[in-house]
Amino acid sequence: MSEKLVTDKAFISKLCQAIEKRVGRKMISPRDFDYLCEELTKVGARVSGSTLKRVWGYNRDISSNYRPYRYTLVSMVKLLGFKDLETFTNNYEEEEIPSAEFMGETIMAEDIAPGSIVNLSWAPDRRCTLVCIEKARFKVVHSERGCLQSGDLVTFMSLTQNAPLYFSEVIRNDTTKTVIYTAGQRTGIRYHIRGIINTEEDSVLSTD
Repeated sequence: MSEKLVTDKAFISKLCQAIEKRVGRKMISPRDFDYLCEELTKVGARVSGSTLKRVWGYNRDISSNYRPYRYTLVSMVKLLGFKDLETFTNNYEEEEIPSAEFMGETIMAEDIAPGSIVNLSWAPDRRCTLVCIEKARFKVVHSERGCLQSGDLVTFMSLTQNAPLYFSEVIRNDTTKTVIYTAGQRTGIRYHIRGIINTEEDSVLSTD
């Protein structure tokens, strides 16, 4: 089925529209595609701006029969919180994709100081507490009804209120899981940080 989706223009158009809603901008300029490239790195994807332009048909000299790489489309659905093309096709509901205008503050993981406590919550009734053990590296100290377990070491790029949280690495019992884990893939996560957040000007105490 996935091979048919790669050549299905209606599917690709639907996916592009969902992505534009997710990032809160239309793909109408090179800067927009550069921005989307950065967003895709949050799910561990490396997709060039020129490739994305071909998917959107931005370059008029590209044949109308252009066939995107499956990797590119899978990366796009992962940004939406789905694990593969089939899952997106079978479960996508436009109103479930969080629009950028409804998202809140974003904090980069590298700006959270070691020793800080990060409390996460997301539907349905999931909770997780992390402690920052070093720059952009966290340890799970408590987990309720989620896939993460106490003692797991995790990494992620950033936290955004009401948006999915993409863990790029999960280490359990000294074994690294290469499958990206997403928390709050449909409705997003809420976070509260107790500790220090480093800013360009100074260090400030987080108040959520």
